[in-house]
Order: sequence, then C-alpha cells, then structure tokens
Amino acid sequence: MEIAIAARDLDSARLAADELGHIATIFESRGLAASALMAGAHLRLAEGDRASACHEFDAAAHQWQQIGAPYETALARLGLSRALKANGHEERAVLEFRAAYAIFEAIGAKFQAASAAASFGETEAQRVVAPAVVSTRTGEPAIIADRTVPRVPEDNAFCREADYWSLAFEGRLVRVRDAKGLRYLGRLLAEPGREFHVLDLVALETAPGAEASLVPLLAEQDAGEMLDARAKAAYRRRLAEIEEDLAEAHVVGDVGRAEQVETERDILMRELSRAVGLGGRNRRAGSTSERARSAVTRAIRLTLNRIRRHHAVLSDHLERTIRTGTYCVYVSDPARPAKWKT
Repeated sequence: MEIAIAARDLDSARLAADELGHIATIFESRGLAASALMAGAHLRLAEGDRASACHEFDAAAHQWQQIGAPYETALARLGLSRALKANGHEERAVLEFRAAYAIFEAIGAKFQAASAAASFGETEAQRVVAPAVVSTRTGEPAIIADRTVPRVPEDNAFCREADYWSLAFEGRLVRVRDAKGLRYLGRLLAEPGREFHVLDLVALETAPGAEASLVPLLAEQDAGEMLDARAKAAYRRRLAEIEEDLAEAHVVGDVGRAEQVETERDILMRELSRAVGLGGRNRRAGSTSERARSAVTRAIRLTLNRIRRHHAVLSDHLERTIRTGTYCVYVSDPARPAKWKT
C-alpha cells in the first residue's frame, strides 16, 4: 500500500488497504486493526481527505499506545502531524510532531527522528537547531549536518479535539480520551479564580453555553435537612457523654468498655459528618446540589488519577490547584503559575 501511494497508484493502494482491513476483522487483532487504521489514514491523506486522515491517524495512535507499541505510536503521531499541517492546523501539527519526535528519541530511533525532522519543514519562527542523523553505507547512523525541528510550544494546553483531549504542560504533550472530569477541569482552567457552583458545571457540561439558571431552580429540590437542630444537639450531647465514658474507661483500664465506647463515637461522628458540610452548613436529604457535588468531585478525582498515569507532573499541578466542593475553582499555583490555552 505504501509503495502504491508513493507511485500515485491509488487504486492498488485502496485494494491493499481493504485487504488489510479484512484480515484485521477476521483475526480480531488489535495490532492488525491499528495497522488497518494507519493504512486507511495514509490513503485518505493521499486522496486529499485530510479531515478523515486526521481522525484515523489519531485513532491509530491511541490504539497503538494502548497496545504498548511506542514505535508504531510515534509513526501514527507523525502521520497525524502531517495531516494536521496539510489541513492548516499548524500549531496542533507541531505538538503532534514533537510528541512523535520525543518517542523516537526515547527508544533510540535516531534515524527515524532525523528523517521526520528533515521532512516536517517548519517555518523559521518555529525552528531550533538540532543534529540530523542519516544512514551511512554500512547502515550505521552518523551525524553529518544540522537540520531543524520545531520548538516545543511554551503554552500549556487543555484542549478538546473530538473524542480526545490534548494536555500540554511544561513541554510535554499527552492525549486522553474524553470524560466528564476532563470537561469539568477544562471549564475551570478556562477561567482561573472563578468559583463554579457544581450545578453550573453540570449544566455547562450537558448544555454548553448555558448560564447558572439551574442553581436557583434546583438547589431547593430536596427532602429537607438530614438532621434537624434537635437531633444534632442530641448527637452532640451524647458525644460529650462518650468522651467522659472513654476517659473513665482508660482510667480504670477497662479495655473492652473503651473499645465499645469508641465504636459508638465513630458511628455518631460519621452520622454528623454526613449531615453537616463545610463551615457547619446543613446537608439536605436528596439535595440536587449535594448529588451534583458528589458526582462532580468523583469525576474530577477519577480523571486526575487517569492523567497521573500519563503525565504525573500535570496531575501534581492540578492536585494542588483544583478545589472541589459545592463550589469548584482553579487557583493558580503562586510557586508555579501557569497560563492555559483551552
């Protein structure tokens, strides 16, 4: 297929790509399926269908990454960078190229890295000098000239691209499949310092561009306070009695009684913490706001764990700067301030 494309014999290329796709379907192999996606992407690009090529290169890159094949992942990212550049998305093309180049360098594919740099053809504004590695007659790599490769963009990015997000931080780019937590984080990063009510985040996530009209409409849809004032007062009186009982049990050395009292204290504390939020505010049974708070917080925490598997430095930064609760906010880290492109 690749030879046919190089010879501009697109009919033969289509036949080869179709055959590979058929083989991948028969054997149900993820590796063959990723190869078929790559073949289709190269064919779409040769046919001039740049948008479809971008989509298929992107899908192939993520499939190779999940399999754990770095060389093939880099090839797919390199193809994506060329498709993006052909489609006029220069900045995104640079990000993908740098990701591919870094993988080639990391696995020791020097010749492939240099060939990629030589073929990418960046403008002078995006270039940095780097040695080019080419093949000698013996097949060994040798440095013979200076080539140019794109500079890593200085901007941090948290951008959604169809079914994936491009996350760039401190010169490193990763791509993560879309999830609610990423959409929440993207909204917070877009407006540092602004507090978003969890109902606002849910509304914006389900209906982009919506305003905070759901807050007054939904905040009072509940079954009342989980514990009224009399119940909380009784709980607190009992806790005071428990502390006295516990002190007495320790004095007389009654270990069994102390354990029993501590168990009761733990139960009462859990009930109080479930019914009373931050600042002593009463939580309400069945509260729409409370359900949204729990769901948004959980989604963000799960997403931060996912990001950590791919980009620990970014995850550490977000752990320090994202505040969750009934109101969520991104507070820029004064020690390492960051500006974001979203």
